[in-house]
Amino acid sequence: MRVQGDKQLDADRAGLAAFLAERNLHVAPSTDSTHHLAGPGGQLTFDGHWTDLHLDPLDLQEPVSGGIWHATLSEQECAFVYDLCVAGKMVIINPQGPPEFVVPGRTHTPDDLEGMFEDPQIAWVDDAEELAEALGGNFESFLAFRNQVLGH
Repeated sequence: MRVQGDKQLDADRAGLAAFLAERNLHVAPSTDSTHHLAGPGGQLTFDGHWTDLHLDPLDLQEPVSGGIWHATLSEQECAFVYDLCVAGKMVIINPQGPPEFVVPGRTHTPDDLEGMFEDPQIAWVDDAEELAEALGGNFESFLAFRNQVLGH
């Protein structure tokens, strides 16, 4: 999504539309109430595997955002997500953080992220490899996060 402080802003719709057009993709409704990306061959895949990456339709009134429920962090997936975020001028909010925020391609400034979390951990990434490194925490980090959320 695109943010400024604690407000969600609209993504760069023209940038997203151009990104999708270059790749012959469109936003398609799916059976799980989200909108996945699809092309002539069907739903988007990375490395031959279906992805649940989703993006709001670009014709909605509300600010456009997207997400991915089950990221593999493969090279192909990270490259796509990085380029998508740069095209839409979006930041990645990582609920499993740290980092809580990943800023691809300087799409946001430190001031844009103020007020979202108290003392947020922010990763500033300049390519898909850095994105994979920022998001590729180990399982122990996930367990610590889960225990924190559950109050253990």
